[in-house]
Formats: sequence, structure tokens, C-alpha cells
Amino acid sequence: MRKIFSILVFSLVALSTLWAYQPKHSVAGMFPLEESGRDVYNFNLGWHYYRGDVPAAQTKDFDDTSWEVVSVPHTVQLIPAEGSGSRNYQGKAWYRKHFVVDPALQGKRVQIYFEAVMGKATLYLNGDSILQHFGGYLPFAICLNDYGVKAGDTCVIALCADNSNDKTYPPGKPQYTLDFTYHGGIYRDVWMIAKGEQYITDAVVERHEVAGGGVFLHYDNISSDKASIYVDTEIANKASKQASLTLETTLCDKEGKIIKTLRSPLKVSAGAYQRVSQSFQVKNPHLWSPDDPYLYQVKMVLKQGKKALDGGMLRAGIRKVEFKGKDGFYLNGKPYKQLIGVNRHQDFAYVGNALPNSQHWRDAKILREGGCTIVRSAHYPQDPAWMDACDELGIFMIVPTPGWQYWNKAPQFKDYVLDDVTQMIRRDRNHTSVLLWEPILNETRFPEDFSLQALQITKDEFPYPGAPLAVADMHSAGVSEHYGVVYGWPTDTGKVEQCIFTREFGEMVDDWYAQNNNNRVSRSWGEGPMRVQAMSLANSYGEMFYGQKQFIGGAQWHAFDHQRGYHPDPYWGGQCDAFRQQKYVYQMFKSQVSADATHPMVETGPMV
Repeated sequence: MRKIFSILVFSLVALSTLWAYQPKHSVAGMFPLEESGRDVYNFNLGWHYYRGDVPAAQTKDFDDTSWEVVSVPHTVQLIPAEGSGSRNYQGKAWYRKHFVVDPALQGKRVQIYFEAVMGKATLYLNGDSILQHFGGYLPFAICLNDYGVKAGDTCVIALCADNSNDKTYPPGKPQYTLDFTYHGGIYRDVWMIAKGEQYITDAVVERHEVAGGGVFLHYDNISSDKASIYVDTEIANKASKQASLTLETTLCDKEGKIIKTLRSPLKVSAGAYQRVSQSFQVKNPHLWSPDDPYLYQVKMVLKQGKKALDGGMLRAGIRKVEFKGKDGFYLNGKPYKQLIGVNRHQDFAYVGNALPNSQHWRDAKILREGGCTIVRSAHYPQDPAWMDACDELGIFMIVPTPGWQYWNKAPQFKDYVLDDVTQMIRRDRNHTSVLLWEPILNETRFPEDFSLQALQITKDEFPYPGAPLAVADMHSAGVSEHYGVVYGWPTDTGKVEQCIFTREFGEMVDDWYAQNNNNRVSRSWGEGPMRVQAMSLANSYGEMFYGQKQFIGGAQWHAFDHQRGYHPDPYWGGQCDAFRQQKYVYQMFKSQVSADATHPMVETGPMV
């Protein structure tokens, strides 16, 4: 009886710990840090919304009281659980937000930061046109100070989000010929960020310096005995006179215990930028891996005297990755098992792309519990909350630039693609989970000069040891000769010198009209079809993964059922349905995980 009671108490404690755990999410590349001088406000609430175009909706005094009041993340239209075939709304939608800049922010620089808006976003402040942003997957921002706004002022932001088909920027392909959907809206978080006149810059939305701006973490000399962590930080001075400052950077363990603090004094001229380089030498580092995703904390505070002006925290996973061609993939100095995972669209039933941060984290946890160690974020950079979750849960990431089976010969289109490649690297370069960049357009015929330009950007933007390599299909122009890893199949081993990864396996339709095969099964069809799906993918699994060295892994298509533009049926080949209810195939993949596997954050061990 006492033993049963002890087990019950232990179980309740374990469950309460799990329930009490609240994942933290980064904001504009850094986690908020108390008493750092940076104030972060959730700007998601209280948007006035209208689906359609409205004359003069951008003006400051426009009457929007009859509009719907919504919170973001927001989708322009709720759609049925089976809402494919371009049944979703495409066109303009307007968002307006009224706010007062807190008088307490006097002397601060106040930024409005959008994580992403689908399609073409046109932003107005107090009736004035401020910017246009093209593409639905990367951030943009405005600094209110640059437009004469002061603490205490009343403001109106108006934003026109247009998810219409537009061939001028990527992905470019009309939705009615697309294998996913441009759901629309302000579908990721919006933040108000206030910092001092001297502050840490943002590499994506503010500075346009190659391998510069913001904070850049990189690593070298990694072994079980030691490791070097380098922290490069750019400081701006927007005041009218020179500033004498101190950048205080502290390395902590996962629990927040201080390991070492560095203090770098600097003088920054008025209107100037200055880069500060610091480094930590870590003895006996706790190395990051999918089975043990240990994350150190790097806390930064910029000070003037004792006053904190700006700061934040980054999580640092120390790991050594090596792609040794025919000898395979090495992690932390040892050969690593084949990486088996999935592709993932940012799509959920009813709400489309407008997932809250908690759902991105839950998706990652579902996949990691199912044995997934790598995800290809088809076919675009995904929510920062998703990237945070992959760092924390131990999922390697392949990050592609937006694109799918479309190339526009107009020079502007290529420029947009290359800019997307640049921005996605600057946004995600500090994520330990990033293993590979996919800087080319998925399943697209493109000229070789573009392929080589995209490759060069990956090298220029991350010029340090341990940089993620570029990956692309081995048969695409310029790839097999120049890229560090290639997409191919197990049968391609020996044909090239690089490591080989399969970007999409378990997917080939039997007839292109009905779009059916044994691997595409709606959960509503019942037990029999789901058994067929599980057996079919079990056969694919056995045929592909049998310990080859050069063939380092593959990603099944797809993690979750999702909507499509070009076909009336959703894609039903997911391991879970659009609500994340498991199919038998999910348990099939989970059954292949070693019974001895352990993980600090997810359920492991034998299935029975």
C-alpha cells in the first residue's frame, strides 16, 4: 500500500511539473529579460478588422467603429476543416489599431514589430504611407520616433494585408496551382518594443550588414572538454552626442546559474554604430543533441553608468556538426544515427496559418514524441515560436526560402528571393536547431547563376566554423558541384561526394486527377485505410533506412494534413490530421524509436 501511495505521489508531482511548465518565446530574436532596459509589450489585442477593400481606410480619422474587433494571430476567414481548392478568401483586408504611446516611454525608441503578414503588406501611421513589405513569411518593423511620434501621442496604425496572387515576389505561383494555401492576414504576433537611445540593433528589420547587426552567436573548438562561445553585438547611438557605455554579457547554465560575466566598455559617437566582440571559454560543456537539447543562457545588458538601456537573453546550444560525405553525419565528434523526420506546413484546421505560439510548441512536442529528429519547414521560414521549440525539444531544422515550382525571369523576382535568403539567415542564425539552409526554390527550374548566388549568401552571412550548410536537389543547376549537402535518394549513394538527404519521402500519387495513393488517408475513413497507410509507410521506412553512412536521413511528406490551393481535397498524407489527432502511421514511426532512448522534455521508452 505504501509503495502504491509513493508511486501515486510521484506521478502527481511529475504531472504537476509538466502542467506548470510554460514555454518561453523570443521576441525579435531575443527573450525578454527583466531589468534590462528593454520593454516588450504584446501588441496583438484590439485590432479593428474589415475583410475587403475600403476607400480612405488608411486615414487617421477614418471611422472604424463598425468593424469587427479581433486579436492577432488572425486569419482573414475561418474555413471548413476540409477547405481546400482555393475556397479561402484572397484579396485585401484592413487592420486598424488605435493606441497611446505610454508617457513613461519618454526618452525611449519605440518600435512596432510584425513577425509576418501574408502577402503584400502596406503600412500607414497616422494616415501617412510608411512602407510596403512583399512576402508573407519574414518580419518587418517601424520605429515610431523616426516619424515624429513622441511619448504620450495618440496614434493609429492602418495595415492593408493583400494575399492575392502576385507573380512579382515569391512564392509567386497562383494559389489555384499551389500545393499549399495563402491563408492571409496578420497571422503572427505583433510587438511593441521600447529601448534606450543607445541600444542593440536588429539584424533583420533595421541593419543591412553582411553577417552583422544585432547579436550573432557562434562557436568553435568544441569537444567534451572545452568549447568557445563568441558573442558579437552591434550597438547603435541615436542620441545627439557621444555615449560612454558598457556591454555586460553573462553566460549562465540552463537553470540560470551564472558561469561568467564579461564587461566591455565602449564609446559610440552620435548617430554611429559599433560592434563589440566577446568570448567565453567553457570547460566540460554540456553538448546539445536531439536526445539532450541542453541550452545555456546568454544574457546581455547595455548600460550607461548603472542605468540599463537595452538588453535581452539568447539561448545557446553548443554542438559540433560535421558532414563527412561518404563517411556520413557526425554530431559532437561521433557518427550520428540517420535523421528521420517530416515536412511541416504552418496550417491548422479552421484558422489556417494563424496558430498561437503555444500550438507551434505543441506541434514540435507531438513530432518529437513521435521520434522525429529533423523537420523541413516546407516551403518557407516558420514562426519564431516554432524555431524556439525546436531548439528546446531537440529537433534539427532545414529552413527553406519561400518558393514552390515557380520562377519569374524578371530580375526583381530574383532580387526578392535573394533578399529572402538573406533575411531568413539573419533571423534564424542563432537557433541551435538550424542544420541546413535551403536557399533555392522548391522543385523549380532556375538558372545556375541564381543557384550560385544563393549559395554564396549562405556563406557570406555565416562566415564562421560550424555554419549550417546549404542543401538543394542534386539535379538542380549548380548544386551537385558546389553545395555542401544534396537532396537525393538512398540509391544515389556513391554518385556524389556529399552527404545525401531525402527531402520528401512516402509520397507519390497513383493518379494525378484524384490525387490518391495508399499514403493519403483521411482519419475519418476509419481503421482499415489507416492500417494500409501505416503499412505502406512502414515499407518505405524499411527500404530507405538501414544504416547507410552517406545517406544521412529523410523527411516524410507530411507531418499534418493541410489545405491545398490546387485540389478540392486537403492533403491527407499526414501522420496526424489537421486537428493533430494521431493516425496509425504516427505510432508506426514512434515504434521505430529505440526502447532505450531518453529525453528530458518528452515521453520516451518502449511503446508497450
